[in-house]
Parts: sequence; structure tokens; C-alpha cells
Amino acid sequence: MSALTKKNLIATLPFLVALFWGLCFFNMTSSFSNLTLESERKANLFATQPEFSMHLTDENGQILILSNLAKQQNKTLITQFIYTQCKTLCLTLGDYFQQAQTAIKTQGLAQKIHLVSISFDVNEDNPERLKSYRKRMRADENIWSLATMQSMQDLAAAKQDLGLIVLKTQFKDYVHNSAFLVISKQGKLLGIYDDDDIQGALILAAKQG
Repeated sequence: MSALTKKNLIATLPFLVALFWGLCFFNMTSSFSNLTLESERKANLFATQPEFSMHLTDENGQILILSNLAKQQNKTLITQFIYTQCKTLCLTLGDYFQQAQTAIKTQGLAQKIHLVSISFDVNEDNPERLKSYRKRMRADENIWSLATMQSMQDLAAAKQDLGLIVLKTQFKDYVHNSAFLVISKQGKLLGIYDDDDIQGALILAAKQG
């Protein structure tokens, strides 16, 4: 293979990867007909104000309820849904939370805002994997909590109540939607931000008393 051909291949590789995952996503969602538009999902969430009562298992094996975590922390939560072995979207979400963690530290917001990454991979993301993810993401436990949904029933409830979409592919990966949810100290929904708007989520959370 010539140097020019190799160069062209390397240049087009990101496009080919994006195209591959786009086709997978298209096929897994029946030409997107199974997806709820994010704008509609946001409107539904604000209209219904769901209870964040899902049971979670943290990296120490402790059971907790998301709404109770907000009350216990006495902080506004910013949450995201991931799985720790993801090599695409979740890496970007993790990067955004790293940026948020830095902002929280530098702006002195550690007593007001707490980050929570919640895995929907109930079967695989056990406490040991969560600990490994913490180390990999350099997550400060005083600012950033990690947990997995405790059961498939909790995952089903999140799908129904929060409009969470999680589809397993033939490659043992997941296709899923994403957003940052801002939750009040009382466990109520304050805001929903697209997965590229961590700054908007931080601004809203910082405004809370």
C-alpha cells in the first residue's frame, strides 16, 4: 500500500467509524422510529416530574436511592447515564464530567454541586468495575459519585419514567440516548441539558441555594 493510500485511509477513518455506528444505531432503532425526540422527552419529564426513586448500588456495594442521595448530600445533583466499558459516547460524557469536576473545584462549588454517573449495565458494572472507572476518570469521590442501577426493574423504571433508551447490539455494546439531568436537593427535576451542554447544567446547579 502506498504512503498516499495509507494517508487517505487514516484521514477517512473517523468518518468510517462514525458511519458504522450510525448505521448500527439506525438498524437497532428501526430507522429511528423507536426513538423519542429529545425535545418531547424533556417536555414529558417536566410535565410528569418523575420520582427519582431508582435503587442504585455504589462502588462500595452500598444500596442507595437517587432522590435520597440529593437529600443526604444536601447538594444539587448533575447526573448522566453511562456504562463503563463504552468506547464511544460515554467517553465523551466522562470527559464532560471531568471538565465539570475541574470547574466545581476551581469555582469553589464543591459544597453546592455533586456529580453522579449511573451505569445501566446492571449485569457487568459491579463495584470493582466502578472503582476501575473512577481511577481511569480520576474522579474525586467528594465531588463525583459512581453507581449502577441495582436491578433490571430499576432500569425498566428509568426507561419508562425518564425516557431512557438502552438497546443492546450484537457486538455486546449499547446504543443509548444521553442528557444531563439536574436534580434539586429535594430530589426534584430542575433541568435537562443536551449531552454537549455541561456548562448549562453547571450554571443552573450553581444558582441553587
